Amino acid sequence: MQIITIPHQTLRLQAKEVKKVDRKLVKFVRNLENTLADSRHPRGVGLAAPQVDRSWRIFATQLPDEKEQLHPELIRHYINPIVTKQSKKLILGETVASKEAREEGCLSMPGLYGPVPRAEWIELLWYELKNENLVKREARFENFAARVILHETDHLDGILFTDYSLKYDLPVYRENKSGKWQEIDKSELEKI
Repeated sequence: MQIITIPHQTLRLQAKEVKKVDRKLVKFVRNLENTLADSRHPRGVGLAAPQVDRSWRIFATQLPDEKEQLHPELIRHYINPIVTKQSKKLILGETVASKEAREEGCLSMPGLYGPVPRAEWIELLWYELKNENLVKREARFENFAARVILHETDHLDGILFTDYSLKYDLPVYRENKSGKWQEIDKSELEKI
C-alpha cells in the first residue's frame, strides 16, 4: 500500500469505526501490517489506516522489545482503539535506555521531526482479528510505546504531531540532504 503524505486531505479526517468484519477488512489489516514492516523504521513505528488513504479506526505498530530491538513478530494491529486512562504527567519521548527527549517523526510527514509532550503511560482498549473475529484487548503502555500509540490514535482523529508544535510553541525540524536538522518557520505548519 502507498503511504500518503501531507497535505493529503484524508490525514485530516475523523476516521470511522469498524462495524463489520469481512474478507476486505482482514486483507486490509494484513496489508497494513506488511506495509508497516516494509517501512523498516529503525526505532519503532506505527501506521494508521488514514495514512494509506482509508478512513477506518485501525492502526498497526511495531514497537521495540525491552532491549529496544525490533522484530517482525512484534507487529500488532488495533481496531477501534480507545484510550481509557492516561497519566497526567507528560514526557518528551524518553525511552528505557535514555531519559533524554526524543523527537517524533511521521511516515506521512517525511523529513519533519519535533518534540511532542505526551502522557507517560496510557491504558488502551481495542479489538484485534483472530480467525476473522474481533477479540477485545486491554493493556497498559508506557513511555515510548505510549507515545507511538497516542501518535497513531491522533491520526484516527485527523491530528498531526505538528499540531502540538503550534499549540505548545515547540520547534519542528526538517532534515536536509546532509542529514542535519534545521528548524523550520512555524508558518509552514499552518498550511498543513
